Amino acid sequence: QDELKILDTPDGTIGPAPCALTCSGVGRWNDTDPYCWQNSGYHTAKVYRHVDIRDCNFVSAPVVTMTTGSISFTGLCPSITVSFVNSKQFNVYSVEDVRASKMLRDECSVYWSAFGYNC
Repeated sequence: QDELKILDTPDGTIGPAPCALTCSGVGRWNDTDPYCWQNSGYHTAKVYRHVDIRDCNFVSAPVVTMTTGSISFTGLCPSITVSFVNSKQFNVYSVEDVRASKMLRDECSVYWSAFGYNC
């Protein structure tokens, strides 16, 4: 029997084991507003984007892991960090200084997995 055991979550909500869910996807480099790369007005020289996880049907904030990657042969994408997570979306910021135009030129997508509860 497959079992997913979640020891903790961002908001401390632990649900029943049968409701534990893994959901994964890709926030594509060419997604449109509000799910696109944008230059940050708050963190100078960083970019950010929202990643939509509504279709996972989480009832609370899941544990999220993610990385950037490119399907472009010449694309080189920066490291990212999570800045906010709820049951519907999470936000990522670049760790390195970069502009949104580079994220688009290098076709940088966000590859993610989320672990949470759906009941």
